[in-house]
Amino acid sequence: MASIRRTIIINAPVEKVFSFMTTPGNWTRYVTSLSGVSNFSTEILEQGTTYTWEYRMLGVKMHGTGTITQYAKNTAFGMKMAGTIPINEQYRFTPSGNGTELAMEITYELPAKIFEKIASISVVEKLNQREAQNILEKIQLFCEEP
Repeated sequence: MASIRRTIIINAPVEKVFSFMTTPGNWTRYVTSLSGVSNFSTEILEQGTTYTWEYRMLGVKMHGTGTITQYAKNTAFGMKMAGTIPINEQYRFTPSGNGTELAMEITYELPAKIFEKIASISVVEKLNQREAQNILEKIQLFCEEP
C-alpha cells in the first residue's frame, strides 16, 4: 500500500475551499486524470453517498465506484474508491490566519499485474506524487481567484 501526504496553505476561507472541493462538478477541474464522475446516489453529498468514476493514467482508462466516507462541513472530507486501483482519500481543512491549511492523505494499491505491462511501479508512484501536488496547486489557484 502506497501513501501520499501533502499540505498547502490557501489564501481563501475554509468555507470557500470546502465548498469548492466537495462540489462534484469541480472534481475534474482539479484532478487532471479524472475524466468523469456520475450516478450519485444522493443529490447533496453526505457520508454514504455513492458514485461512479472514470480515470485515465498513462493512456489506460480505469473506472470504478466511490463512496463518501466522511463529510464534516468545513472540517473533513473523505472518499473511498473501488475498482482497478483501490484509493482512500482524506482531506482536512483548518483555518490558518485569513486562509485555510488543506491537508491531504491518499492511500492506494497498485495491482502489479496491470502496471508492469505499461510502466514500472516506481514510475506510476512518481506520477501519483506529481498528480497529488498538482491537485493541491489547482485547488489553491481556483480558490484564490477573486
